[in-house]
Amino acid sequence: MITDNLTDTVYFSNYLPKVCPNLYKNLKQILKNNGVDCRLLKYTNDYWCRDYMPIQTEDNRFVSYKYLPNYLNDSDNRKFITDVKKVGNVDFLKWGDNVVDLDLIIDGGNVVKCGNKIVMTEKVFVENKNKSRDDVQKMLTDAFECEIVFIPWDREEIYGHSDGVIHYLGDNRVLMTNYEQIDADMAKKFRQVLDEHFDVVSLKYDVETLNDNSWAYINYLQIGKLVLVPQLSIPEDQQALQQIQNYLPECNVIGVPDAMEAIKDGGALNCISWTIKAPDANQKFIEDYHKQAKRVVREQQKQPFSIEEARRQTEIINGYYDGDK
Repeated sequence: MITDNLTDTVYFSNYLPKVCPNLYKNLKQILKNNGVDCRLLKYTNDYWCRDYMPIQTEDNRFVSYKYLPNYLNDSDNRKFITDVKKVGNVDFLKWGDNVVDLDLIIDGGNVVKCGNKIVMTEKVFVENKNKSRDDVQKMLTDAFECEIVFIPWDREEIYGHSDGVIHYLGDNRVLMTNYEQIDADMAKKFRQVLDEHFDVVSLKYDVETLNDNSWAYINYLQIGKLVLVPQLSIPEDQQALQQIQNYLPECNVIGVPDAMEAIKDGGALNCISWTIKAPDANQKFIEDYHKQAKRVVREQQKQPFSIEEARRQTEIINGYYDGDK
């Protein structure tokens, strides 16, 4: 299973720079400073790309699914549903070859890969009520080729995403958000399931008044040994950074300012990203792309070109050009 600590490449929706300009600028700079390949998906319909992009299980194997969540299944919101097969800048995804097509309604945010298991909330059964629970479970197990652990769905959270509840730490350890401080009964229900499969630890904050958005720290973004934690400009920020760093001592844990640009709409850094371990074919594509860019620059050096074009070609060579926005 390709868990977060094995990934090396991160994609964002082409909408992110428009909707969350300051957050995107901060993320892009931090990723660049840490040598992480950062790219923009093209032809997406919203910026929550974790929810609709295929889920990588092995180096060159992905699981796609129906992205038709109930919170978007009305005339006003269907325009935000992305047709994954039309998304650009992902040439290594080949339907019928390395992409398994799963005939279930799923959100990628409700799939947290935890070693040789996957954790989902039971909302998946509600979304697929035309199928029996046993059939849904078997289809999931067959597609992901692993055990699926189902945790309760907190009905106060309409999306039903497991990535708003836990994050995998490695070595069979799972980090849970500060549910004990938010809803002790739900926390107990989560622990009853998770404790049977993992060593579970929880975030907690020593503050006089707990901020309503303190749940968001669990939705951090991890690419390999780089961990990016949302910052909300509240007292909990530093406590979250310190706790996550303590649980992941081998990682470089960095706070990302302006995360409220996304959090105000119900998600954080994991939600707005799609992380993968780049398949060999993708690496070759990247290398060929950079070689071609260098040839273009050499040709254009023979004639004047604009400052904007010079910037674009320089960023192509460095691997950080965003493409057409």
